[in-house]
Amino acid sequence: MSETHNSTSVYIEKQSDLFLAELEGSVQSDISDTVFNADNDRLAVIEASAGTGKTFALVELVLELLLEQEIPLKSILLVTFTEKATAELRLRLRTKLRDLLAACEQNDAPFTTVTGVPSWEINTARKKQLKAALLDFDSAPVYTIHGFCKRILREFAFENRQLFEQQLCDTELLFPEVFRGYIRRKLLSQNTPVAELFALYVKYAEGNLVSLEKDIVFLLSKVGEFRPNLPAFDVFQTEFSRCWQLLVSLDLSLRKQNLLQHPLRSAFEITALNETSSRKTMSNLDLLLESLAAAHAGASIVEILPNFLAMEIGVVTTPRCRKNLKSGEQWLSTKDFPPEELAWIDAVSECEKLLQNYNLSGGSNKILKAWVTQQVLEDVRRELAQAKLEQGAFDFDDLLRIVEEQVIPQNVENSIPTALTKAVRKKYVCAIVDEFQDTDRRQWNIFQQLFLESPEHRLIVIGDPKQAIYSFRGADIFTYLQARKTFQQKTSRIAFALKKNFRSSEEMLRGLNQIFSGGTWFPEKRGILYQQVGCGKPELKLKDDTPNRNAIHLLEMQAQFTISGKKIAEQKKVKNPKISLTLLAELAALSGNKYYGNESFLQAVQAELGKEISAENQSALLNLFLDEQAENATIRFAEEIALEIKALLRIGSTENQRPLCHDDQGERALKEQDICVLFRKSNEGEILGKALRRHGIDFSFYKQKGLFDGREALEILDLLEAVAHPVDHSRTAKLWLTRFFGANINELAQASTWDADFIHQLQEWNSLAEARRFRRLFDQILQRTKLIERELLLGGDERSVTNYVHLFEVLNRKAIERHLDLFELIQLLRRFIEGKEDPGENENLLRLESERDAVQLMTMHAAKGLEFPVVFLFGGLTGSLKNTIQFYHDAAEKPVIDLLNSKIPVEHEWQVEAEQQRLLYVAMTRACGRLYLPCIGYLQGNSGKRICKVGSGYSMLNEQLSMISEQIFAEKHNSTFSSSLVGTSAVNLEVIINATEQEKLREWKPTELPEVPESLTETENPNRLFSQLRFKKRGFVLSSFSRMNRKNEEQNAAQKWTNSKEIAPVEIRTAAELGLRRENDEGETAQFAEIQSLDSTSESQFTVNKIRKDPLPGGAQTGNLLHELLERIDFSAIRESKSAEDWFALPAVSRMISSINERYGRSSETESRIVEIIWNTLRTPLRLGKTTDAPVLELADVKKDLREADFYFPIPNKAGKAEVIKETKDRYIPGRYSASSVEGWTIEKGFLRGSIDFLFEYEAKIYLLDWKSNLLKNYAPESLEHEVMEKYELQLQIYTLATSYWFNLDSEEKYNEKFGGVLYLFLRGIGEKSASSGDSANSVNEGVYFKRPSWTELKAYEARLSLEKY
Repeated sequence: MSETHNSTSVYIEKQSDLFLAELEGSVQSDISDTVFNADNDRLAVIEASAGTGKTFALVELVLELLLEQEIPLKSILLVTFTEKATAELRLRLRTKLRDLLAACEQNDAPFTTVTGVPSWEINTARKKQLKAALLDFDSAPVYTIHGFCKRILREFAFENRQLFEQQLCDTELLFPEVFRGYIRRKLLSQNTPVAELFALYVKYAEGNLVSLEKDIVFLLSKVGEFRPNLPAFDVFQTEFSRCWQLLVSLDLSLRKQNLLQHPLRSAFEITALNETSSRKTMSNLDLLLESLAAAHAGASIVEILPNFLAMEIGVVTTPRCRKNLKSGEQWLSTKDFPPEELAWIDAVSECEKLLQNYNLSGGSNKILKAWVTQQVLEDVRRELAQAKLEQGAFDFDDLLRIVEEQVIPQNVENSIPTALTKAVRKKYVCAIVDEFQDTDRRQWNIFQQLFLESPEHRLIVIGDPKQAIYSFRGADIFTYLQARKTFQQKTSRIAFALKKNFRSSEEMLRGLNQIFSGGTWFPEKRGILYQQVGCGKPELKLKDDTPNRNAIHLLEMQAQFTISGKKIAEQKKVKNPKISLTLLAELAALSGNKYYGNESFLQAVQAELGKEISAENQSALLNLFLDEQAENATIRFAEEIALEIKALLRIGSTENQRPLCHDDQGERALKEQDICVLFRKSNEGEILGKALRRHGIDFSFYKQKGLFDGREALEILDLLEAVAHPVDHSRTAKLWLTRFFGANINELAQASTWDADFIHQLQEWNSLAEARRFRRLFDQILQRTKLIERELLLGGDERSVTNYVHLFEVLNRKAIERHLDLFELIQLLRRFIEGKEDPGENENLLRLESERDAVQLMTMHAAKGLEFPVVFLFGGLTGSLKNTIQFYHDAAEKPVIDLLNSKIPVEHEWQVEAEQQRLLYVAMTRACGRLYLPCIGYLQGNSGKRICKVGSGYSMLNEQLSMISEQIFAEKHNSTFSSSLVGTSAVNLEVIINATEQEKLREWKPTELPEVPESLTETENPNRLFSQLRFKKRGFVLSSFSRMNRKNEEQNAAQKWTNSKEIAPVEIRTAAELGLRRENDEGETAQFAEIQSLDSTSESQFTVNKIRKDPLPGGAQTGNLLHELLERIDFSAIRESKSAEDWFALPAVSRMISSINERYGRSSETESRIVEIIWNTLRTPLRLGKTTDAPVLELADVKKDLREADFYFPIPNKAGKAEVIKETKDRYIPGRYSASSVEGWTIEKGFLRGSIDFLFEYEAKIYLLDWKSNLLKNYAPESLEHEVMEKYELQLQIYTLATSYWFNLDSEEKYNEKFGGVLYLFLRGIGEKSASSGDSANSVNEGVYFKRPSWTELKAYEARLSLEKY
């Protein structure tokens, strides 16, 4: 900004590269080195590479037109391609206008004059322009392309001859009805060639109408020439009939010569057929002879055709033959056949030529489907258009089509503008189109006719062809290139370019310029150039002291080798094996072993052989045993990325200082959300998510699928089906396999899993559904299955949890709005899932999960427009999914649609590869400070062979990275690139179930399940039955073990306990009682806390009167007070405080503690002691184990936790003897002591319900924690062990079991991987130093009892629970 020359003008600098002349020493441009001049540049193309401030330049461009050209804001049309981009553009433009106006209003603003810098002079008149633009900003024309078309169709209804009120519709919802109507009227009721072809498809090719319908819907909006362009069916029938009848005639005369065997089969049997292909030749010959036999029997051409299309006729007419005859053979090829047999072959060749002329290849199913699609597509389009016209509806494609039709002149030669063109040109003086690389032919035609062809109007398009990645949505890069050429022809100048990058650091840009320059990535002949960019923000840096980590870091994967007995056996069959069989036989002992890296593998082989291996044998062995499976490499890469992120975030490290992000705002520590991992396919993200979860790293998986497209909607459908049919075993089995219950398929075979209680529960839910109390039903399902808690704590999948809750909300609202019963709601959900009904505006969008610190996982497409300080590229080791329909442009750049070929012609494959490379460009340019790239090198001694397969796009990247890797090795000091070897060890994997297996589970129906008890009949009230289950002494309903202790003591005080006396279960029935579920750790001893006259001889070692004086008295109320505080406290507030005093000084904290303290009847003098206890509990380092190398954690640092976690599970019911369970080596397992340890409790077999104080996750392990407020003599480890074993042993066992059941830790592998252990925290002793502790290191766990039961002990607990006579 500059100082005013007078009192009425202010000078504002133009800051965009668009208006700045290129400075000396800057990176030279390959596109344009001139500045934009609004006086001359009426038409312009602006190409903005990633990070060069495109939106900023666009805003300044609008200001240039507004101020310099005096075009009103309402006359400048701004068009972009997404609603999100539209909202951002409006916000940025409004903010800029406000800032300019505010700067002009400040008379004392420190404006300075910079000579030679382009500026806007803001005088009084221009201030009025700015004010007017700001006041009328809501009417500023900023639209998406579809929004613009919709607006002008409504605003200029007379000019475009359309209805005033047309409804926007979804074609996919309207299409099924139209398509089926067309089939009934035109294909089933009429005798036409198309109808005959359709019948052939349905009958002989197992016609799938759903698949056919899907393809036609997909092609409705596509433009292109069909290749092959299949003929009308009747035309083909005529031509084929001529060839076929000749063949039938010749075949009949041959058959008469030999009735035992067809002469052609005899001839082929004595022909020198190639051994490898003879079977295929003979099988196809037999199929052809069978078809001819059918023709002789009267089969029609239509009946013969499907089988003929399925044959490989070429292997019959020109079979592969040897050059020499063997004994008994007579013919070297079919050309040597006798005249009659040769005439038969020639007739078959004529039929083959006919198929070749029409390019009919690929199998009968595919051919018939493509044929039907081509024949009916135009008719269906017309039917659909008529249906929409009758309903007054249109879709997004119609918007563009209608506008295009109304702006293109009827007579192209005289080019008289249409009525709609005139109306639009009158309203808008200028159009600016953003993201123009994503345009298509129709959109370009619209803007070309409206603005480019007008000599008075302006058209400016801005985009980046290097970021054209949306061809699957209809974007056409060829249209962009043709449009750019048209601009150049009209203006005689090339595109403008933005030359500075404001996103990435200088070192990063140096590396990216090296990778993308040189013409390899973006060849000039294809019309897309890479312009090297300079750094617009030199202050951008990622400061990290980690050695060997530069701006671009290569993760070089080590090769994996698997010594396979199968490969050794295969070598024995090879005629000339490259490795001696003797040597391979010696390696058989290593069969099944895996090795990572060349050296590790060769050392193991050499050690086994006991001798040196020649270089030739080394190369051959590496090649033979190389494990090239991309899936293995992908998993290993995921593991290495997780480890690198863990190191970046200093997780589990003694070094607390994270890398620093430095920019123009200052420095800050790297956060989780600053790291993003990009991949191509969602399944790659799922693999990565599992690796991050294993290492305890929080992540957020960004998915763009619709709400009803995911697994969650299908599982809720299974749930509702089971609720609607609670005694249908197949439906209830499906429900068990969902995440609501988390069972695995093996558990379905166990009778103990399948009991009446589960059916009772379903029937209770059925009663709620029958009463249409869906809100209560859904709430109860979430509460009793604990789905949310399990998903969040165990899996960390917030996206999935959000989807479940959102789906329940949508279904509840739909049920209320439409008065639906359960069966109607199921049908509605099924229609939503199948896409047959629209759930309503925004209902099919996924809600974002809550904002929190988390590593971001997303696809490369989703990342466009975003930026992150640290970016990892992941995946790309597998190819893209094969499309059934191929799209490409031919040599004349015309679009082609190929329905038959599974691959694009070789000469056009570069088009697919180019888009993959552009996608990688988008991904790599998201990074600000550091970029991690996967590098797949070549196998040692095997030139040209990579250590694993690499998908398209990544292949070129790896070629360049391999050269860069050599460069890094050669240079000692490289400030841009660095590299490290990864994948040097195996990955401890969880069980992975792929999509196919999941689908099998979903469709699986159990053959036999336990019968439903007779008492459970459909005539009885299921709600009453379940009530009986709960209240008829079915189980001891456990709110806490302290409450259980109190009940025990009450019984003993009243009378001596006998086995015949039953204790009534403790049941919580009301919400009020739920608030009183707090355990009384100190039991009734609190009554005697102030009494000093107890008989000392009857006291135990830790009785109350020997406890040191504590200002906070004992008793149940104190325990409740401390528990409530620990449940309600915000850990982040205590984490950010420097001392207990600072924390208590926070208004919210002091108010909460004072309020709770007063409510529990404590005096204000106790507040300081309460604060001390809470602070020590949450800020004292706790060792999560008994060894000195166990992880140490402050509870305040816990990020994933559940407080007051309720559990409810059946007491195990297993047969067996009530014996002490022994572990290996005869070591006794604590788990069954004398009956006195549980004396006083009577619990029938049934259910246990309880509440665990605190569950938390640290480093991917679940820990169980229980607060204890007991007053003890001392809190040394041996004292606490005695206290826990005496009073809380059974509690520890049941809590551990409950946790293992809750999180489905149903195998030793899962348990060892996920469960960290149990902690009992004696609150008064945390932070205390006892004389007995001695070593200060041991005092880390003063006041803490830790135990991690082994898997054997867990099973012992389960056995005890099933065998105990409570």
